Amino acid sequence: MDRSERTGTERLDDGERLNDGHRALLALQRCRTVHAPDERVAVFDVTPEPTTDGIELRGRVSTPQLEAEARAAVERAIGTAVTSDLEILDELRTERTVTGPVASVLGDPDDEAEQVTQVLYGARVEVFDDEGETWSRVRTPDGYLGWLDRSALAPIEDDETNAVVVRDTQTEGGKAVYAGTDCRIEDEGGNETTVRFHTGEHATASAGVVQRPPENPTGEAVVEIAREFLGTDYDWGGMTSDGIDCSGLAWIAYRVNGITLPRDADQQRVMGRPVERDELLPGDLLFFPGHVAVSLGGDEYVHAYGGAESVVINSLDPGDDAYIEDLDEKFELARRVIPAT
Repeated sequence: MDRSERTGTERLDDGERLNDGHRALLALQRCRTVHAPDERVAVFDVTPEPTTDGIELRGRVSTPQLEAEARAAVERAIGTAVTSDLEILDELRTERTVTGPVASVLGDPDDEAEQVTQVLYGARVEVFDDEGETWSRVRTPDGYLGWLDRSALAPIEDDETNAVVVRDTQTEGGKAVYAGTDCRIEDEGGNETTVRFHTGEHATASAGVVQRPPENPTGEAVVEIAREFLGTDYDWGGMTSDGIDCSGLAWIAYRVNGITLPRDADQQRVMGRPVERDELLPGDLLFFPGHVAVSLGGDEYVHAYGGAESVVINSLDPGDDAYIEDLDEKFELARRVIPAT
């Protein structure tokens, strides 16, 4: 029988079902590599299940578009229509804010799982499905997907933001607020600024602690923020002055200046445009295998370096005491996110 003539009511024999299932699996694997290759930013957890009527897709995907791509891929592979019982996360999406000073986002819904990033106090996060009594899958402000203890989340009380915390401060209730936290300026007068966070709480900060995103950010301003973290402990997935990693440092330095980078170094390396090593300016991003640094201009750069277990300044100049030969030899490329003026 021609497969294109099969009706949905006809049963498949065991051999035909196995073949269709395998072809469907291969089609879904190809589909994932094309449409959802990075599990940090997209969910594509799809299984083809043989049924008496054909193939049914089960599992979950991020968006309706991914469901449509999965169905189309399998239908092309087996030559007949398939059914879908996929859970679409975007249809479950709600928004919440973070109530603690910082919350760990984990790679899996397990206390022992790796910390992949952090979200700051008052961050606006998208919340999707739950796992057990503890965990919720979230998307962070930089687009990263992971699992968060849902006790760290609360409804958003203030929808608007127009500024960002530049230097660590605290709320009126004494809760720590780290650089990079979004807020809304309510009052500016003298040497103090009153702000409100997504949580509804307020803080009164001294001059220079909070700023509106600059209309024309500069590389020098990016470097100024990065330097604020000198001596900070290195922490994989960290985003604060209590601990930060290399891409977290780059992310915060740019975020304070109104530019949101992707979270990880391999994602950040597509931002901006390439620049030659002998033309480096302050704020340029330097990339090494699995590592990113912020150029100070010329040979020097600041980075959260696992080898030093802290944020330090090093150099690409072999004659400098801060020269690291291994990084010099492994230097891959530089990118300029902010155009030179």
